[in-house]
Amino acid sequence: MNPLATTSRPARSDSARPERDPSRPSAVRPLSGSQHPAVLIPGLKRLLIGSWEQKRWFLLALVGATAFGLLQIATSAIVGRVTEDVVVPSFRDGSPELGLIAAGGLAILGIAVARAVTVMARRVFAAAAQFELFGLYRERLVAVYAKVPLLWHRRQSTGTLLSSVYSDVEATFFAMAPFPFALSTIAMLIYATFVVARIDPVILLVMLALIVLLIILNVLLQRFATPIATRSQQLRAEVAEIAHESFDGANVVKSLGREDVEEQRFDRAADDLREAGIRFGYVRGWFDPLIDALPNLGILAVAVLGAWRIGDGHLTTGQLVEVAYLFTLMSLPIRSFGWVLGDLSRTVVGGGRVQQILDVVEERTYGPDPLPEGPGALELESVTFEYRDDPAEVILGRGQDVDDHVRTSTALHEVSLRADPDAGTRVLAVVGATGSGKSTLALLTAGLVHPTSGAIRLDGADLRSLTADALSADVALVLQQAFVFDETVRWNVTLGDDIDEATVRWALRVAQAEAFVDALPQGLDTELGERGGSLSGGQRQRIALARALARRPRLLILDDATSACDPSVELAILDGIRREMTESTLLLIAYRKSTISLADQVVFLDHGRVSDAGTHEELRSRSAGYRGLVDAYDEAAISHSLLEASKPQPSDGPDPSVAVPEQRARAVADARQRHGSSRYRHEDDTHVDDETCMDEGAPRDREGTRAHDAHDAPEDPAAPTADDEREEDR
Repeated sequence: MNPLATTSRPARSDSARPERDPSRPSAVRPLSGSQHPAVLIPGLKRLLIGSWEQKRWFLLALVGATAFGLLQIATSAIVGRVTEDVVVPSFRDGSPELGLIAAGGLAILGIAVARAVTVMARRVFAAAAQFELFGLYRERLVAVYAKVPLLWHRRQSTGTLLSSVYSDVEATFFAMAPFPFALSTIAMLIYATFVVARIDPVILLVMLALIVLLIILNVLLQRFATPIATRSQQLRAEVAEIAHESFDGANVVKSLGREDVEEQRFDRAADDLREAGIRFGYVRGWFDPLIDALPNLGILAVAVLGAWRIGDGHLTTGQLVEVAYLFTLMSLPIRSFGWVLGDLSRTVVGGGRVQQILDVVEERTYGPDPLPEGPGALELESVTFEYRDDPAEVILGRGQDVDDHVRTSTALHEVSLRADPDAGTRVLAVVGATGSGKSTLALLTAGLVHPTSGAIRLDGADLRSLTADALSADVALVLQQAFVFDETVRWNVTLGDDIDEATVRWALRVAQAEAFVDALPQGLDTELGERGGSLSGGQRQRIALARALARRPRLLILDDATSACDPSVELAILDGIRREMTESTLLLIAYRKSTISLADQVVFLDHGRVSDAGTHEELRSRSAGYRGLVDAYDEAAISHSLLEASKPQPSDGPDPSVAVPEQRARAVADARQRHGSSRYRHEDDTHVDDETCMDEGAPRDREGTRAHDAHDAPEDPAAPTADDEREEDR
């Protein structure tokens, strides 16, 4: 099997990587007949489909190209006529007819101007069609990405999906620019065939032989170039994927000192892509000169054959000049035809990858019903969920074998629980070890995925029966990994919805984010940078929480959404939610004892099953597994607090002389009185003041004061990490 046709490559170490001279590209062998993919018909079909989708621009470009071709042939006829009727008699008689020469020159000049206009029209309209197709197909791909279920994205490579939007779409319609010119070449060839046949049938044989040679050369080019083009598109996706992972995981890479390893990993992929590009250029470097030389070879053959035919009296000098000039003018259109045929391999490969995504039938489904009125009662009845790993559903040649079996793993088993504010359960906490299914439960209750069996109801309505608007308006999920857009604070809270400033500020206040937002240079209108890079982890979490609160959902799900905040800040946030969101049900995915203790009821998950349910104190007294897990988290939190306390305070650290605002201190005191002060150890009330908290690299206000928040302490070492949470879903 041709190694260039493989769709994946095994990982290899630097020591196993063979040395090669970059100046000598590897030899490329053609595929056998059974391996050679069809290119000509699928490629032309895809270009014709694109032409029909942009028929206005394409027809204008085709008219311009056809007019140019006809003017080319007309130019050859005029040159032949001027040679026959003006130039030859002038030399023969020794008395040139200046009027005829001027008329012939003006005719040629007029055609040249007309040709320039048609060239401009062809190029402008063809480029318009090409870039319209780029935009159209990118919009279609993004529409697919938006409509498919969340789990579909988890099966795909992010780099591959990004590469499809950019390089695959461009590869699909790269040949669209010369395509109108190539089609007009067909009309030119047909018309030129009649012209040459009228002049001399023998020279017509030369022309037909050149056309046959052109077809043969392009067929050979496809056999060599297509596997390389296939590999190149796959490598572009790999390079994009590695780069995306390196940028996205910059903290991990730098903290573990893995820069060199990541650089080598990227270099290997980029080197393979470079080699594939060199191979493609190597093949084109052999074939393109041959294709370009065909018209010149035709001129040479016409000159030799024409001289013989003139001697026999079958051809005049003017006719020979007309045919020779016609071959000269046909060189560029023939090259354009060769360009299209040469790029068809990229069209087929890129178009195939794009079509795989457009053909995805998975779609997040919604029902027709609105959410009925109610207190926000959440009920899970015998809910089971299985993750399905089907290699056939992994698109774009991710290296999966078609013979791989479908693998399933059950994340939740017959889970039943209920949170009913009318029955005294408005805050429900779900507790469990890593891998127990907590995050899967959060995704299910948010309606992002549907259970394999069982039902999830909100106020008696199955989530699967609700409309998209009902789900987005009345159910909100805040994840541990908060995402912040490269927009202003205001836009990150509203997401472009029509939410007034009073509501935005109320949401920020409840999320304990108003103080640090006001300290930003432009307040609500401060640009936060990509992924909110100017904020700390806890600040990003509070922006995400405010985003959910601003919509006043009936069901609010917090999947460890305050893990990067100081426990006292977390207390103030949750107490504010209880106090302000009186008509909302709160589902907490928690591990801190302080958070758990706020719940009206606690559900203990163990390996995807409900092991026990009750209040925090009830579970501590009767469930050894629950008690051991919570105590382990608690001990880890104490160790972490002692470790942080032992560190020297930075010179720009909190100023102990700064007093706590009276209103916020009273809120914390009231919350402790309500929920019990014993749940919070080592925390001081002063931690609730955002303005006393500083951190290196935080944005500064207009006076240069740091606006960072010291509440955003590092995550508890015993808490589930982001990787643990992803594994939890499996």
